Amino acid sequence: MAEKMLRIFLVLLALGAAPAGAQIVVVPLDPVEGTDPLPLDPINPGEVIPLDPINPGEVIPLDPVPEGDPLGLEPLPPGSVVGEEVTTVEEDTVASGTGAMLKGLDKLSGAVEDLTLARGETAGLGWLQITLGDCRYPVDNPTGEAYAWVVIREKAGEAPIFEGWMVASSPALNALDHARFDVWVTNCTTE
Repeated sequence: MAEKMLRIFLVLLALGAAPAGAQIVVVPLDPVEGTDPLPLDPINPGEVIPLDPINPGEVIPLDPVPEGDPLGLEPLPPGSVVGEEVTTVEEDTVASGTGAMLKGLDKLSGAVEDLTLARGETAGLGWLQITLGDCRYPVDNPTGEAYAWVVIREKAGEAPIFEGWMVASSPALNALDHARFDVWVTNCTTE
């Protein structure tokens, strides 16, 4: 085999297929004799761990499951929870406001503009068209939090570049991603 590979190398070299200074690596395709596919013993290096022959038709029976409850666990009724006691938390009750107060920032000039919109009303910020769908607030804290559904378009009639709920306490949670303008809700109006 080594002779055959040497002949191929010489033929390639004579034909000019191998550029000057190129290194050709010859990799034998036949398995190398003398290698042992058996794993080595980690305790006694150099010794081979003998493998047991595998009998694919042999099925090893498992021990039968003991009757009763060997671990002392009782079955739980349907709908029960494993672990600590479950406590319920009453969610905030929200109401819809008559409108919302938003702020708009022109990032290029640094100008901040206050926008007061009623539900369904549209206002402009630069070339943006901002439409307020709804503004909701917690009943027990009307000035503390606001959730406003806002639709923002580059031009009237185009697909929105932003459509979703903006949260006053977390403006980055769902923010407008625009190179020039930034818009966020501050609170809902109730009158």
